[in-house]
Amino acid sequence: MTTVHGGFTTTVRDIVAEAHAQQITFLAASIAYYAFVSIIPALLLAVAAASFFGGEALAGEVQTALQGSLSPAAAEVVGDVIRDRSGRGGATVVGSTVLLWSTLKVFRGLDEAFSRVYDTHDDGSFVETVVDAVTVLAIIAAAVGAIVAVEALLSTFAWVPFAGLVASVVLLFSLLPVFLPLYYVFPDAGVSLREALPGALVATVGWTVLQAGFQAYFEQAGQFAVYGVLGGALLLVTLLYFGGILLLLGAVVNVVLAGRKSFRKTKDAADAKKRQQEDRGDHMTDDTDQSAPDILELRDDLRQVQSELEDFERDVDERTVEKPQLESELKQYVRSRMRRGHARGWGPYLVLLYGTLMTLGAFRWLDGGWAIAGMVVVWLSTLGLYALMLLVGFGVSALGVPGRVVGRVRDWRS
Repeated sequence: MTTVHGGFTTTVRDIVAEAHAQQITFLAASIAYYAFVSIIPALLLAVAAASFFGGEALAGEVQTALQGSLSPAAAEVVGDVIRDRSGRGGATVVGSTVLLWSTLKVFRGLDEAFSRVYDTHDDGSFVETVVDAVTVLAIIAAAVGAIVAVEALLSTFAWVPFAGLVASVVLLFSLLPVFLPLYYVFPDAGVSLREALPGALVATVGWTVLQAGFQAYFEQAGQFAVYGVLGGALLLVTLLYFGGILLLLGAVVNVVLAGRKSFRKTKDAADAKKRQQEDRGDHMTDDTDQSAPDILELRDDLRQVQSELEDFERDVDERTVEKPQLESELKQYVRSRMRRGHARGWGPYLVLLYGTLMTLGAFRWLDGGWAIAGMVVVWLSTLGLYALMLLVGFGVSALGVPGRVVGRVRDWRS
């Protein structure tokens, strides 16, 4: 983790500026919406499961429990819904489909939010996407389980002094290992556990304070009336919204403390804008409206030119042939052509030498008609030998045709 320039105040100011630049409140709103939508089909599945396993006994208990907050008619409707098994199958199918869709949307929203904060692009495979989704679902389940366990512990040991403070501390330590994988898995930037720890700590403390604040509000608000259902839904959306902001704020903290690329870009843009305003103020006069050149645009143009120059140099290096390699290939080509030329050039001379020797031998050792007959035989044998050598040469050339074709194709492709 790199050292942050400046003191604590500068770091906090950088975190706030980065959070504002990344628009984490807007991203958290989309996450909260899809998270709230996923709760409705989950409740629908819970009602279907209750009607299957609980039946009449569970309906009576739920109806009795709701009489204090709902009207008798509304409580009766809820009990009838639990007793009625006719639409259980359809509710299960619809609830499962919507739950799966909304859960994937929650995951996609978190993935896009982390990619935007870290200024990365998700190019992972389908298997990696499924693994990340399963990890997120496990994290959410663990977070809910930790909160429920702490609430159960608090209700059991309510007589212990400072039970609420102890429960908050236990919740703090239980949520830290839950949020840590979230900041380690989602960023596609090779984040280490040490780099992911500050964001997980911020999210853990924030969620603990948020849970304590809403718990205190629940205790002070008392029981909801009939109209309180809409109020409870609004309160739940608000809770999810602030929870999403805390999750993304942890990611922003990690980006700022680690000096990631996205923070450097935001920081450079802010500094350049500030310097531009200062230069404009220094160079402005009373009789002109012209200002100093746009330093940020000039810097971007210079970086673009440097990048294009590097690409051009790389392309030239790839297309340039080294001198030793070129000399070696030329020597190999010349030697092969010379060997072919020698084989073709010496053939007729060898045949001529053979015919001459045979003719001289015929005149030396033969007389009269036998000498003439010997010359005819020598001439025919010389012609046959030459024809045989031509056939051998054509055969050797035919065997080399595939190799030459492959070489031409390679030269054409390159």
